[in-house]
Amino acid sequence: MKNISALMEIFPAVQKLLFNTIDLHSIALTRTQMFILFALSSHKSLNMSQISSYIASSKEQATRAVAPLVKYGYVQKFHMGDNRRKVYVCLTPQGKEFIEQEQRLVKDRLAGKFDLLSEDDKTAFYHAVDDILHILRKLENDTNLS
Repeated sequence: MKNISALMEIFPAVQKLLFNTIDLHSIALTRTQMFILFALSSHKSLNMSQISSYIASSKEQATRAVAPLVKYGYVQKFHMGDNRRKVYVCLTPQGKEFIEQEQRLVKDRLAGKFDLLSEDDKTAFYHAVDDILHILRKLENDTNLS
């Protein structure tokens, strides 16, 4: 249970650290829309059920959040095969360029904070995050987010 408590403590801290580096007002997107773009940046495509899992909301809310991203040209919707009910979303070239730029800005802004850490702390942080990410991917695969 300590693992789960620690995970619940880590999530808002990471979210705050990352999203405080993004000026959402200047890009006219919501946090939810940024979550979607970040999720899509590490996947070729996601269906609306998967997106709703990533943003921890209903498919309806995910659909509402995706609509402006389509309008801005950051994502496109499509269907695979004969199942017309299952809608997939992927980044457009413009969306890839946008999210890569935002990721570079986040990295540049956070680099200054990380420069304040000792080399030992940086190394420990890198190994801890790498281990956590590896384990989270195992859990994600076990829960079958598709």
